Order: sequence, then structure tokens, then C-alpha cells
Amino acid sequence: MGEWLQKIMAQFRAVYEKLGAKQKIIIGAASAVVLVIFIVAVSTSSAPEYNYLFQRPLSAEDYARITKKLQEYGAEFRTREDRYIMVKDEASGASLRMRLGQDNMLPQDIKGWELFDTEKWTTTDFERNIMKRRAIIGAMTRHLTMLEDVEDATLTVSMPEGSLYMSSDDPWKASVTLVAKPFSDIYKNEKKIKGIIRLVVNGIDKLREENVVVTDNQGNILSDFSAEEATDYLVRTREEYKIAEKLRADLENKLRVQLRRVLGEDRFDLSIKYELDFDQTTVKKNEIIPIVLQEQDPEAAYNTREVVLAAATSTKKTTEEFKGPTYIPEGPAGTENNIPPGLKEKINRFSHYNKDEKIENNEYSRKEEQTKKAPYAIKRIGVAAWIDGVWKKVYKDGALVITEENGIKREYIPASDADLRTVNDILRSAMAFSAARGDQVVVRHLQYDRRSEHEQEDEEYRAKERLRKILLISVGALFLIFAGTIAYRVLAKEMARRRRIREEELALQQQRLREQALRLAEEEGVEVELSLEEKARLEMQENAINMARERPEDVAALVRTWLLEE
Repeated sequence: MGEWLQKIMAQFRAVYEKLGAKQKIIIGAASAVVLVIFIVAVSTSSAPEYNYLFQRPLSAEDYARITKKLQEYGAEFRTREDRYIMVKDEASGASLRMRLGQDNMLPQDIKGWELFDTEKWTTTDFERNIMKRRAIIGAMTRHLTMLEDVEDATLTVSMPEGSLYMSSDDPWKASVTLVAKPFSDIYKNEKKIKGIIRLVVNGIDKLREENVVVTDNQGNILSDFSAEEATDYLVRTREEYKIAEKLRADLENKLRVQLRRVLGEDRFDLSIKYELDFDQTTVKKNEIIPIVLQEQDPEAAYNTREVVLAAATSTKKTTEEFKGPTYIPEGPAGTENNIPPGLKEKINRFSHYNKDEKIENNEYSRKEEQTKKAPYAIKRIGVAAWIDGVWKKVYKDGALVITEENGIKREYIPASDADLRTVNDILRSAMAFSAARGDQVVVRHLQYDRRSEHEQEDEEYRAKERLRKILLISVGALFLIFAGTIAYRVLAKEMARRRRIREEELALQQQRLREQALRLAEEEGVEVELSLEEKARLEMQENAINMARERPEDVAALVRTWLLEE
């Protein structure tokens, strides 16, 4: 382990010595920064964690009173933002809160409906009304201070009361003063101010939105939306445009999806005009509908449905008949009547009277409905579409025909009338065409300018042809290099073999001459001093000769092995 560490240190020292002065400075500075970060992280992680003594921010008065009391206790604490007090741990916080409670030094909290949790039997109605007002204001103030953007809030509600014999018709009024948190946009966000107004109105009875005033801590009114009301028509126009544009975009996407399935991706284009009617109308109808006595028999081939317009609810029938002498008016007794002489005898002494009367009360089946139109209605839709033809590549004998400019030859086939009619039918069906509404659909053939696309395609074709030629040449060159390499290796091996054979032959001849000279010297009796290498060689030679004599088969196999290896 020590040797491995020494090697690593030696390598690092060698690399460091090769670096320049600037590089050494950069490495030193980076090491110092990493060391400082490590020390800060260790010190931060090892620092004791502090807990809040009170979770909510304290007012200036509560903060001053409590910090002074904690100093008197000799307690260890920290402060943050002059609003929060932190202690070492939760146990210390609980102990300090208990001591503060014994000394009546806890923060003055806002009380809501808990005011009614304990009630004395001596409480008067006046005190209950005051407590109710305090509870309403306190509960609503809590709601406001719980908002993310609100640091503090003050709510005041005016609740007029009637006299002994007269109820008050004066409306309730409220004022809200907000203190925003740092970096909050509540003062400029009208939507949030309206939300606060509605929160207060829905939480307090008899309060209306127009009677709520919201201000900031500097007295600026935040609930004045008169400028917004003055531009309502612009907002409405903008919203109407958004609605129309959204419907137009939806219809365009729908039509494009339909045409893309038929024509492809880039053979068409659309232009849509979408007109809406935003006039609000209410239609009232009072119709008399027939009463069905018998429904239509679905199996009958004729009309079996019986209906009446009215149903009788009551009927009164009167019949009178009279037959008897006619009443002749006469004067008082002893007075002649007014009938002329001779006419009295001619009057029919008997008369006949008939009366037939029928009164029938009928009830009609009525249908009353009140229809309010939707926020908008389609007034008119206009769709214009232009269709491009098809460009086809020209082939001859299965190969592309190339022009003189080294480009692909193509021919244009325009869109047929059948295609235009098909597209027209698709558009009418997809847009729910209505002639009564005044819708229009126009479909025309239009040849697109595809020269840039064709030029790009021709350039890609030429690039592919160049690449194909380069690949063919490269493959041929690689084949030649490979063949040359093999031939060179074969020739080099053959030349080396022949050189080795010549060297072996020369060495063998020299050895033979030397042996012959040694034999002659021995025959002549001349003493010749041999070197150690020569003695070892002669000894090996004699051993080989003896082995060949004793074990000729093994020697022959060894020679064959040598020959095969060469």
C-alpha cells in the first residue's frame, strides 16, 4: 500500500513539475476555493440548529417586550429580521414559553370565534354584540394574514344598527389595510385584490363588494377599478377575437387533418374566415300544442295518431220549451188595453217557445319556454383551399432519367376535377356547411413553386452519386493496397527464406572446412587449441552422430518436423 501511494505521489509530482506557472497558479487557487467551501460546509453542518420560539412574526411591541424579558432570564437566543426569536431546541422553547406565560408576556394574539368558547352568565346582549363584532373581524383578519402575499392586515367593519322602533337600512361597510410581503405583487395585481374583496364579502353578512375599500399601508386605494371598467369594451373585443380565433384554429386543424389524409402533407393550403355573432337575445314562446289521445302504431301502415287541440273540463247544457197563451198586456182594471180594435181577435191566443244552450269550458295544452341564446353564434364561415398537383420522376429501364444539367427529370400532373370535387365535399362535411347561413367554400388548383425543393433533391442525388463513386474508388484502392500488402509479405518471406538458406549453406561450408582442417591437424598430430564454444559444438555434434546411429527413426522424425516448420 505504501509503495503504491509513493508511485502515485511520484507521478503527480512529475506531472506538476511539467506544468507552467499559470497552470500551477490556477490549480492552487482552485484547491484553495475547494478547501474554503469544505471548511464552510463542515462548520455550517456542525453548527447547532435553532428553532422558532413563536412560529408567527411578532409585532414591534411584542418583539421588544419578549427580547427584554429573555435577557432578564439570561436565556440564549437569536433573532431574525427583528420579527422572529429562535432558541436552541424545542425543549428550551417550551420552557421559555411557559415562563413567559406565567409573567403574562406572551404575544397578543388576534381572537376570533373562540371568544364564545367561555361565556359568563352575567354577559349582557350589548357585550355579546361587541364580542360578535370582534369575532367576525378577528376571524376575517386571520384569513387575510394567512394569505401568502400578505404580511399583515387590518380590518374595520361598520355595522349600523337600527333604533328601537326602526330597523337600519344603511349598508355595512368595511375597510382593509394590507401590508405586503417583500417582493409581492399584490399591490399591482387586480385579480388578487378582487379575491380579497370577495373573501371579505363572503365571510361577513350584509356586506357588498361596492362597500369594501382596500388600501395599502401608505393610504393608496387598491380597490379602485374605474380604469378597468372604462376599458371593458376593449377587453370584450379582445376576448371576442380570442374566441373567434380559437374556433377558427380548431376548424383549420380539423380540416387540415382531413385533407392531409387525402392529399398528403404539403399539397394544399387553407384560408378560413370565421365570423361570430355575439349579440345576446332572449326568445319567449307561448305555444298551444295538440293533446295526443292515441299514439301512432309503429306497425300500422296508416295514420293511427289521434289528437285534439283542447280538452273539455266542464260542460253546461240548458233546454227550455214553452207552449201556452200569449200574454197580452192590458191596463189596470176598468181601463181599455192598447190593442187596436179588431187586432185582438187576430192575435194567436197560443204561442210556442224553445231554447237550447250549451256552455263548454275547454283547457288547452300550452308550452311556454324562454330561450336565451348562447354567448355567441356562428354568423358565417368562409373557406378557401388551393390544391397543388403531383411531380413524378421519370424512369427509363428502371433507372432515373438525368437531364443535361445533371438533375432528375420530372413531369407535372395537375389536380383533376374529381380531386377538387372530393376536396370540396370533404370541406363542406367537416365544417357543417350551411347555405342558409351564407357559408362559402372555394377549391381551386394552383401549381406550387417547387424549384428550391427540386434543386435540393437534385443536389442530394448528385451528392449520393459522388459518394458512390468515392466509395467505389476507395474500395478499389483498398483492394489494391491489400493485394500489394499480401504480395509484399509473400515476397519478403520468400526472400528471407532464401537468405536464411544461403546463410545456412555458408555456415555449413565453413563448418565443414573447419572440421576438415581439424581432422587434418589430428592426423598430422598437431595439437590445436579449441575454444569453449568449439568444444561444445564438437561435443553436440558427436552426440548427434551417436544419436543418429542409435535412434535413426527419432532423428528422421525430428528432421521432418524442421522441414515442415520451414
